[in-house]
Amino acid sequence: MLFDFLMQHFSYGVLFAWSLMEGEIGLALAGYKVQLGQLRPEYVLAIAISGAIIGDFTIFMIGRLFKSKTEIMLRQHQKRLEHIEEWFRNYGSWIIVFERFIYGTHIPALLMIGASGFSFLKFLLLDIVGVVLWAVTFTTVGFVFGQAVIDILTVVQRHLTIVILVAFFLFVIYQLHIVDKEAEAE
Repeated sequence: MLFDFLMQHFSYGVLFAWSLMEGEIGLALAGYKVQLGQLRPEYVLAIAISGAIIGDFTIFMIGRLFKSKTEIMLRQHQKRLEHIEEWFRNYGSWIIVFERFIYGTHIPALLMIGASGFSFLKFLLLDIVGVVLWAVTFTTVGFVFGQAVIDILTVVQRHLTIVILVAFFLFVIYQLHIVDKEAEAE
């Protein structure tokens, strides 16, 4: 039902609005509509990229201009903030390129980066790279897999907790397997 509504009312304007914050489902839907010949791929990418860059710039600047209020707000999500800080320590500036692909960290990461005093020019260049990768990836996925990927993304976003728990469970099993291999090697 929701999918049918989206298919009937989806347009370039909706894609732009969806891209301002996060928009994997919107991009996948746009890719599917490109496959159906209802949207043009160059318009989809240009609109998604420009919307995402404007949204990211806005969130970054909110973090920068309202640093003390941003820090207070981020402390309310201390666990998520600690994960983002750890990622920054481990991966440095590359986190700006790939944070869009980590569901639920996009806005807090941009606020934190803005409040941190990070170089605006460096942020903008890395963000453009990340946004282009994001737009091309999810538009292509929607184009290739169509409605099936939109259904999967919808279920994943709706049931993210279950997905995270399953991923965590698989990670623990993998780590235990590595520990067993190391123990056998000794």
